[in-house]
Amino acid sequence: MKSAALILLGCVSVVCAQDTTIIRTNTYSVSGTTIADIRADLARKRPWKGELDGYTAWKIDWSYRTEATESECRLQSFDVRTEITITIPRWNFPAEADPGTKEIWTGYIKGLLSHEDGHKRIALAAATEVRNRLQRVRAGNSCKELEAAINREADKAVEEFKRREKAYDQRTDHGRKDGAALR
Repeated sequence: MKSAALILLGCVSVVCAQDTTIIRTNTYSVSGTTIADIRADLARKRPWKGELDGYTAWKIDWSYRTEATESECRLQSFDVRTEITITIPRWNFPAEADPGTKEIWTGYIKGLLSHEDGHKRIALAAATEVRNRLQRVRAGNSCKELEAAINREADKAVEEFKRREKAYDQRTDHGRKDGAALR
């Protein structure tokens, strides 16, 4: 019981961080018995404009509490919330589909999932970096100054990882180089 009380008291005197991570996977159904049929249905049924069959969206939010003293304002605690939504196609193998089509689909969806997992890993790394940067923000002359520093550091981390994500897509040709191409 003493150790639990000491841990709780330790959090009162230093910045404590909590992370919440929500990861969702959404699917949209496609049909067809040949690769050409499936490809055409993918183009019709994607829930966004553009040529990509899968998409990972992520958002990182942070909230914090500050404490003002006579001489400064300190970061008392903060929370980092990460939401990641992966959207991919789902093909229910019709009985009349050729076994070769099933094999091609299986390789394609494996490559697509691997690529989207890369986006998820970038988002999780971004959340870790936001947390790390917020832990390094100590105090400001005023709470307004401290809040500006907190938001500036977190925004910089998110933007850095958005750039990394663009570079990842360029390097992998949106996963096509890693098998996320249905041909």
